Amino acid sequence: MDIQRDKRGGELILILRGRLDASWAGHVADALAAAIRDGEHHLRTEMSAVGYVSSAGLRTLLTAHRQTKAIGGSFGVLAPSATVREVLELAGLEQLIANPAPAATPAAPIAVRVHEGAAARHELHPVAGARPGGVRVRITGEAGWLLHGATPEALCPTRFGPGTFALGVGALGPDAADSRSRLGELLAAGGAAAYQPTDGPGRPDFVVTEGGLEPSGHLLLGLAGEGDFALLSRFTPLGDRRSVPLAALAAEALALGEAPAVAFVAVVESAGLVGATLRQSPAAGNGADERFAFPAVRDWLSFTPERSFRDSTALLAGVVARAGTPFEPLLRPLGGDGLRAHVHAAVFPYRPVRQGAIELAATVRELFDGQGLQAILHLLADPRGPAGAGDSEFLRGALWCAPAHPA
Repeated sequence: MDIQRDKRGGELILILRGRLDASWAGHVADALAAAIRDGEHHLRTEMSAVGYVSSAGLRTLLTAHRQTKAIGGSFGVLAPSATVREVLELAGLEQLIANPAPAATPAAPIAVRVHEGAAARHELHPVAGARPGGVRVRITGEAGWLLHGATPEALCPTRFGPGTFALGVGALGPDAADSRSRLGELLAAGGAAAYQPTDGPGRPDFVVTEGGLEPSGHLLLGLAGEGDFALLSRFTPLGDRRSVPLAALAAEALALGEAPAVAFVAVVESAGLVGATLRQSPAAGNGADERFAFPAVRDWLSFTPERSFRDSTALLAGVVARAGTPFEPLLRPLGGDGLRAHVHAAVFPYRPVRQGAIELAATVRELFDGQGLQAILHLLADPRGPAGAGDSEFLRGALWCAPAHPA
């Protein structure tokens, strides 16, 4: 099987020559998946020189059709040979046969504002119906509680319904005393909340808003906000860059928010994440004086020794600011230009982010509906040169942001 790529207007054509059987179906599937990862959402396979298609080949074509449809794209078979056409028609898949694209005509201009930062190009969309005024963010707890523990009374009951976002150390569930032993990395956005329990095998848990059911739980320490994100950015790497570092994306979110502190939520296609996860609940008082000193830190925190979760999709929630804001106690340095931030990530199997002006709650629900939540990370940078893991990197994504004001 010979596979060649040809870009024609807004479509990517894979020109196939040979037999699309079990031996080659995987190679074609990989080529289609790679095209989607490259940001191509409208795919075609030209099959005039394909003389045989097996059931394995048909499944590859159907999978591509379903994947592109799920992200608002399209897939079709161009110029099928007589054999390919017959197989598609007999299998009831003639709808996959696509007509050649018409000659390109100039598209009507779209009123989208463009911002170019140091690392990314942003197409900016106002969010319809968003209330002005930014996000009111409440600071919960004290950073020292990570070191010294806290009583059950210190846990703050918090609801994570639509219109809220949160990140920090917490747990889902109605009972503070029960939650105390399970506290771990937590984030909430778009009507969903997820956390990494520390009392069992470490499988992350989540609750999504369903009818009258809203996620609720407790925060030991963190940032919880309420309000609307009025600006959506669809970002891609600028120029010859292949990815956008977290520090650069956070800095550009701060610039787009035009405020001393900015809250943001993002859904990103990951090129690798760098972060840490709690192994034990910090609410307990044991080992308080040594828990983050070597070697005890290995019992308390799990670090990514290198960029992890490549080719995944992640939901981010964070606050970024310059020095001197009220959020300072729960922010840490990010990058080398005085930026301070606190960012958590929920990691899912790879799913391309839909193009255009997508809606936050619907996008978040699609991620959780797949039942594939893999991990919750506290993102950080490891700038130790060749010995360090570096920064988290993103291929592209959607970023919602708004000024953050103390509640």
